[in-house]
Amino acid sequence: MAESQAVAVIGGGVVGASCALMLAREGHRVTVVEEGRIGHGCSWGNGAQYNAGSALPMAYPGVMWRALRWFADANGPVRLAPRELPRTLPWLLRFLRTGRPQAWEAAYAALHALNQPCAALYRDMLGETEWKRLFRPSGALHVWRDVTPTALDERVDSLRARQGVAFEKLSRDQLRELEPALSHDYKRGIFFPDSGHVTSPPGLVEGLMDRAASIGVSIRAARVLAIEPGTEGATLHTSTGPLCCDTVVIAAGIGSRDLARSVGISLSLASERGYHITIPGNSGGISRPVTDAASAFVATPLQEGLRIVGIAEFDAPGAPRNPKQSKKLQAYARAMLPDISISQVSEWMGVRPSTPDSLPIIARHPRHGAVLFATGHGHMGISGAPMTSAIISDLVAGRRARISNAPYGVR
Repeated sequence: MAESQAVAVIGGGVVGASCALMLAREGHRVTVVEEGRIGHGCSWGNGAQYNAGSALPMAYPGVMWRALRWFADANGPVRLAPRELPRTLPWLLRFLRTGRPQAWEAAYAALHALNQPCAALYRDMLGETEWKRLFRPSGALHVWRDVTPTALDERVDSLRARQGVAFEKLSRDQLRELEPALSHDYKRGIFFPDSGHVTSPPGLVEGLMDRAASIGVSIRAARVLAIEPGTEGATLHTSTGPLCCDTVVIAAGIGSRDLARSVGISLSLASERGYHITIPGNSGGISRPVTDAASAFVATPLQEGLRIVGIAEFDAPGAPRNPKQSKKLQAYARAMLPDISISQVSEWMGVRPSTPDSLPIIARHPRHGAVLFATGHGHMGISGAPMTSAIISDLVAGRRARISNAPYGVR
């Protein structure tokens, strides 16, 4: 057991809640500082799936040409607001560098190491009963409309095989057998048996926080304005007054960008806004997450209905929501599931904290040892949160991290 410390975790999403629970289990006195409702930021509106090898870094060999096509397509899944270009351009240049083959393969290996154990770690963190209530280990499916895999597809398959990822290639008939409601336009697919989804993303965060609260974690409803590191520990200047702690963990999503500046660090985090629609009372006839690989959107059956999530919109976090994006998602849903009835939908937009290489930042501040980062998980917060919290607990305890955190350094 590590020596007990007073730890402040900034952020009440899936990463912050996981860190709080893991640290409290090791005997630390933990306070979660969250301005809004627990689990109702970016974690509330995600695609609800966890990935064991199915997810790839957003940048890959040849991504520049596909990105240019997407930017030029008004109905495509990517949009860059002109006003955001000056701030996003350095990030985009780093993103393109990650698409070089060697960097891309290294990023995938690091993502897989972080995400692969997530289901087992959640089972340990939540307990068997709660895990079974929230998790559906029914696999995940990626689908394509073209018949023949591209050279990149074959390269991805080889990369996954080298990492020991379980997957099965499916023909058109096999797709119909697994998910009969899918459009007949889909000609092939890949099934990932070790992936799955949760029935309720906010339910997952609330379950983690309930477990954490039961062992002493407290919640402070406040906005963190700045962090002041000291010779020993740090002081958080919040909207409800100062909070002193031995260690602070910054797990505030895109808000981590401004908090990092207050301690002299410029994080390479882009404001990547994602959208979802949820069709209440309708599963769409599917039983697992289905990803349309060409259009980069995902359909997931949730407790509340069918969720369609996608769109990468690079714009300021506080910019008005673009209603055209939700219309795109409805069109995607109808193209994937032709028999679906869409009479009403709920709409949502949230800001993903995205790094150029798709790897989160899980590390100690290079100059202030009391400040740790656990942010930048982009599209993969659910998958990456448990191992992130394990690494953070190792760093707080001063012991060797259970997997190397070198790929997730401050940058």
